[in-house]
Formats: sequence, C-alpha cells, structure tokens
Amino acid sequence: MSSSIILNVKGKNINNFIHRLNRNGINIYKIIYIEKDNINIEVSYKDYDTIFKLKTIYDISIIDYKGIKKITKIISYNKYLIISIIMSIGLLIILSNIIFDVEVLYSGNEMRNYIYNELSNYGIKKYNFVKSFDDVDSIKNEILKNNKDKLEWLDIERVGTKYIVRLEPRKIIDISFNDKIYDIVASRDAIIKSIEAYSGVIVGNINQYVRKGDVIISNEIKLNDEIKKKVSSKGNVYGEVWYKISVSYPLKYYEEKETGNVGNYLNIRFINKDYNLSKFKKYNSEDKIIFKSMLLPIYLSYQKEKEIEIINYDLTEEECVSKAKEKARNIVISNLEENEYIIDEKSLKISKKDSKMIVDMFYTVYKNITMYKEIEG
Repeated sequence: MSSSIILNVKGKNINNFIHRLNRNGINIYKIIYIEKDNINIEVSYKDYDTIFKLKTIYDISIIDYKGIKKITKIISYNKYLIISIIMSIGLLIILSNIIFDVEVLYSGNEMRNYIYNELSNYGIKKYNFVKSFDDVDSIKNEILKNNKDKLEWLDIERVGTKYIVRLEPRKIIDISFNDKIYDIVASRDAIIKSIEAYSGVIVGNINQYVRKGDVIISNEIKLNDEIKKKVSSKGNVYGEVWYKISVSYPLKYYEEKETGNVGNYLNIRFINKDYNLSKFKKYNSEDKIIFKSMLLPIYLSYQKEKEIEIINYDLTEEECVSKAKEKARNIVISNLEENEYIIDEKSLKISKKDSKMIVDMFYTVYKNITMYKEIEG
C-alpha cells in the first residue's frame, strides 16, 4: 500500500530528463509517451520533492496519486461528506436503539400506571436505550416474581423503537371470614370443572359456561324458594379458562455477559504471552502487578477474573418458532398455582418481522376461578 504519484513532464529532449532521474536513483515505475516532448511518468511519492528540484527547464504537474496517498486525498477532499455520512449512520444507530414509546395494553388506569412505574424502575421507559433480549426476559420474570399477588402473566415485546406490554391481572383470593356475608363468583369467563363448597349453596353446574361475576356458590339457603338463612360461602371453584399470548424470539443473537463467578489467580506474562491457572474459558480480568523487571520481558500480576458466558446462536425459522412456543408455555406455567395446569395449547399465527419470529399461542388452562363478593345489607 505504498504511495506513488503520476506526473506530467513537458520539455525538449525529454529523454535527458529521464536519464537524469535514473542517475539520481529515482525509480520510474511507468512511462507513457503522449507526444515527443510530453510524457506521463509514475514514481514513488517520496521522490516527488527530489524530482521537483531536478526539473530545471521542464514543466512538471501532478496528474494523479496511487496507494495510501490517493486514499488520503480522496478522504481529505470529501471529508465533510464522509463526516456527515459517519455522523448520520451513528445517529441512526443511536436512534434505532432508543425507546421512544412504551405502551401498556390494559384498560385499568391504576394497574396500567403501576406497571409503567415498575418498568421504569428497570430502565424500560421513554428515551432510554433498548435492553437485550435476555435482559427484557429477566426483567419480565422479576416483575412477575415480585407481583404474584397482582399479575397472572406479563409479556414485553419490542416493536422497532417501541415496547408493547401485555398483562393479565391476578384476582386476589384472600378473605378473612368474619360476620360479613359473601357469595363465591367467577373471577373470569370460564367453563366450570370442579366445585368444592364448605358452606353456602352450589348454584353452578359442572361444564356450565359462566361469565365473570356469575354466582357459583350462593350465601342464600332456601326452602320452597323462600330464603331461610344467609351464610358466608366458602369453597373453591376450578374452571377451564383461556389465554392468548403473543411472543417473539430472535433468529440471531450474540451477547457476552458475566456469570457472577469470580476467581483470583497468579498470572505470569513472558514476552507478551500470559500463563495462569484460570479455570474460566472466557473472562474479564483486573491486574494488580506484583513484580515487573526492567531488564527481562517478564512480570507477575495478581488477577481478579470474572467469568464471561457467551450467548451466540443462529436459529432456523423452525427452531426459532419452537423456542418461542417454549417461551410462551413457560410464561403460562410460571403463573400457575398448585392444582392448576395446562389442558391444551394451539398456535394461532406464526409470522416473521425484523429478524424475529412472532408466535400467537392459545392456551386452555385448568385454573382456580374462585372470587369472593361481599353481599351488602
């Protein structure tokens, strides 16, 4: 990649000039005769000043450059354009990695505002940089773990520069039985599959479809359609309920992250090569020099090493869909309580967008739908 320069030389007896250059040790790479007294020559760029001193009566002008010098000339000539392009690409990369909107798809203002605050605590908010796929998954699981009494499930999907958050609130089945009277009603739309009544009167039937709020175990004890007594209903009702979940999974992914494992080792560096007893294959290290010789190419250091896990995969569309289905299933399972389970699952739609596979899943779940409703008066 050495630089050369193409010169135009004009003058009488131009061959004398060529001989003069040869006598002064200047190597001519190429000569092109244009006319008798007009030639182009290619020489090393470093010889240009010497040639200019030897020109005497000859006219010499620069035609072109080759090698590194040509590249630097092009860059110099177009520097403002190149700077603009680099800045534009950099700005585009930055803007494409900033979240400009977070939308929680839920109608209740109190729950929606609560989720916005939770997301903000983990850095998922407007004008912050996007999180990695694994970070988003970890944040989602952490929010679910800390809000088991509030959330059935939660999904966070990145669409361009926007996060879309879907959720299903959890109905709290927690009541201190006192002198108040309660009915047991359906916490959501479902088909009744099991009823256990410890007090009250069962008014719902197995395999009956009920809407949210329908009474299943009543407080009213009747005889001949006449209310004889009211007792607080107690029991459990399980039903077949339904979830529709949309999840995405990337086809390609690369990340280096610290595992939390730390080791301390003695390191020997000899002629720029390290020798230590680290058990980690990949790691970040912090050196504390113990000994360094000014005469020999050797020094000893005490290293604190943090293990790095490399997550790197390139999936086929089929593998990616399988991972997305597994992810969706884990979302449902993570929110099931004792005695609750998945009855059936189906994929509704599979699509590809922005190097991700998006899978819409439909789940039928056996779930506790017990909810206590206080009876006024």
